Amino acid sequence: MKFYSIAVAITISSAAATSRGKGGKGKGGKRKSKKGSKSPQAIEEADMDVLVNAFCSTVVAISYAFWENGGQNAIDGTGEIYPQAACDAAYDVALGALNGAYNYPDPVLFKPTLTTAPFTFRPTKAGALSYFIGTDCLLKSGSSEDFSDNESQYPPGNTGAFREYGFGLGNYRTGYLGFDDCEWNPDGYVTGEGIGLAQGQVAFTRTEGEIATVDKTWGFGISRDGGVVITAHHSSAVIEPDGSTQYEGLPE
Repeated sequence: MKFYSIAVAITISSAAATSRGKGGKGKGGKRKSKKGSKSPQAIEEADMDVLVNAFCSTVVAISYAFWENGGQNAIDGTGEIYPQAACDAAYDVALGALNGAYNYPDPVLFKPTLTTAPFTFRPTKAGALSYFIGTDCLLKSGSSEDFSDNESQYPPGNTGAFREYGFGLGNYRTGYLGFDDCEWNPDGYVTGEGIGLAQGQVAFTRTEGEIATVDKTWGFGISRDGGVVITAHHSSAVIEPDGSTQYEGLPE
């Protein structure tokens, strides 16, 4: 696993917030419009790439924070699977990323790859955190002070009746040991004034060597403070080269 210190991990996860309050384009892509400018801010391909790459770095950082602080595999781990220190570290990284790169507390059209009905879509920050760090860690580490509506659990009021694994922890199948790398491979963009779209694939490399690839469609907009943020995030399973979703069995 790549060795990210917790301090560095939190810095990476918050990359999109580094240019708040500054003119021009910052390290994380949160670029503010010039004072007195009346024209909408253009969102360019580079702005989108910075935010998606920050997402990639964050997934690895969440995983490292969890495992480095004693987290275990949820299926075949020994001892305490979700130690408080591991959950706190993963929570801090994930929260920093969502605050910095996503449009929360305003709604975000987030559809993870695998979820559970009727909680397929995650428009709230608590819903996104639940997906990235899982129910067990959110129950242990979630604080109402970190949410504008004071609701730190997902679904609201959850005490454990609803449970899901945390994708970012990378501990949810036998033998999984977290994530070691993540790569964004864009396929196309739509740029515009105050809006941007990007589509492509993200490849996650697991610590044990397996690579998992998913299709991604991202939407981008301008936040209340004038920075470029993620406003939509749709993820789905890839269509394999020898696979098809329709017209199966038709003659060539």
